[in-house]
Amino acid sequence: MPVRYASGSVLQKRVRLPEGMRVKKDRIVSRDYPIKEDLRWVRREWLIQRAGEYLLILLVILGACGLFSKGVLSEGHSRSPDGTLQVEYERFGRTESNMDMRIGYNAPAGDRFTITIGGGALNNLQIQTLQPQPLEAVTIGSDLRLTFSTGDTGADHAIWLGLQPRDAGLIHVTIQGDDHAPARFTQWIYP
Repeated sequence: MPVRYASGSVLQKRVRLPEGMRVKKDRIVSRDYPIKEDLRWVRREWLIQRAGEYLLILLVILGACGLFSKGVLSEGHSRSPDGTLQVEYERFGRTESNMDMRIGYNAPAGDRFTITIGGGALNNLQIQTLQPQPLEAVTIGSDLRLTFSTGDTGADHAIWLGLQPRDAGLIHVTIQGDDHAPARFTQWIYP
């Protein structure tokens, strides 16, 4: 029972309990002195803090693995239904940062072949580098048709593009080789 003094201050009478019981009681019973607290809300706050810590750790690990840009989670592969085109690209990118894309074409006929990049992708992606240089580049609407010599692209007929996204959001990309079925994929661009 608390003892009251004339000045109005209160002295709490302390009961001596074994060490183990005192800790349990402190964690079970809400306190009024020195600060009024409701242990139910304190436990909820601890739970929210712990969940926030785990969420931040998870975001750091996912970011290091490539969720927000380059990394294992960002590596994407797409193939045309007939298997003539293989595209290696980055699933996630950032506006005004560089993204790499490799296009492999297995079925060129003759000494020339064309690759068409479409699906409205070039409305949001700017080509920074293109290797090897095409013999001819023609725009058809929002599509870009590139004509290459089979001698310039090597045995696997690979084309390398360095792209830079202009706007954030989802970009739908279609890549087609000559008259074969296209490879389709999407890229998510963060601001």
